[in-house]
Amino acid sequence: MQTTDLTEKDALKVTWLGLLSNLLLALAKGFIGFIANSSALIADAGHSFSDLLSDGITLWAVRMSGIPKDKNHPYGHGKFETVGTFIVALLLLFTGIGVAWHVFNKMDSPEVPGTIALWMAGIAIAVKEVLYHATRMVARRTGSRILIANAWHHRSDAISSVAALVGIGGAQWGLPLMDPIAGVLVAGLIIKTGINIGYESIRELTDETAEEEVISELGQILSGIEGVDHYHEMRARRMGPHLLVDLHIEVDSMMSISAAHQVAERVRLGILEKLPAVNEVLVHVDAEDDFFEAEGTEDPQKIVLMRPQSEIENDVKKALSVIPEIEGITHIYCHYLNQELTVQVNILLDVEMRISDAQKIASAARMKIEQIKDINAADLHLELDDAL
Repeated sequence: MQTTDLTEKDALKVTWLGLLSNLLLALAKGFIGFIANSSALIADAGHSFSDLLSDGITLWAVRMSGIPKDKNHPYGHGKFETVGTFIVALLLLFTGIGVAWHVFNKMDSPEVPGTIALWMAGIAIAVKEVLYHATRMVARRTGSRILIANAWHHRSDAISSVAALVGIGGAQWGLPLMDPIAGVLVAGLIIKTGINIGYESIRELTDETAEEEVISELGQILSGIEGVDHYHEMRARRMGPHLLVDLHIEVDSMMSISAAHQVAERVRLGILEKLPAVNEVLVHVDAEDDFFEAEGTEDPQKIVLMRPQSEIENDVKKALSVIPEIEGITHIYCHYLNQELTVQVNILLDVEMRISDAQKIASAARMKIEQIKDINAADLHLELDDAL
């Protein structure tokens, strides 16, 4: 059975609290708005009902986004939270349009609402402000985007209740049109909130780049890791409450693959430790800077692939086979840098040979290697025979 972590439990608790509160508020506002003849309060009840649906979708999205990675979702289920956020936005839009339609139909015959409607609006403001702060606090702790959206949904409901309060009060003070006008303002607020939340969710679904502060934090982390000479092409995208990060680091061009892998692991683990919102890091290691900046943007250099190492090794062995003093070749390393190829060759010579003679043979071998097609430079090393 899946184990629910503490942050998910907190998210579910505050959402259940919001759902029950919105259910009571929607029923109370609708009933009192009907008996007190308040268009603004009925419109506000519609907003609370949309909050009720929003809480239900939030519960579903939080549950789904908390499911671990599986074969069909190798990056996790975080996008379900974004889908839920988009559905909440659609609900807000439809609710706002419905509320506006209801209010416009009552514009021709405005009525003065009863005092009880005024009290109901005041109670709704207090309840929704408490829900806003509680949900926002949990959203900050968990990094949940849909909880942030739901918190602002509560806040917009509180603001709409303020509009309803002003409209009801104005109608009781002899301005009956204030009530339906407040209802229209509430409808407009609902629609605006839906558009804003929907826009943010579409940005996330289309993998628009993450916030600039995230990229800035990544740069600060990388600048403090030993072995990272430069970094570029840093990208971060949201997966619900989480972030997926990929980047390129440049290391010493002569560093071994295993040493470079260690540097990459330091980068990966450092990011995961210092940025809790990140749950996946992909580090690409470069031996040289393969990007250049032009007018504030980064573009890849045009890279022409060179011959593979296996072909180079065969050519080097063939070239050195004509030098009888070379008793063996222990290692051949190919370094592809700046579209040039440097070859490092470790050779075995007679252990009794004088150093000056070994230098002459190494020089002859280097000249032979540098005549090979595509090789720009050769570096010869004398390997000691540790079998003696």
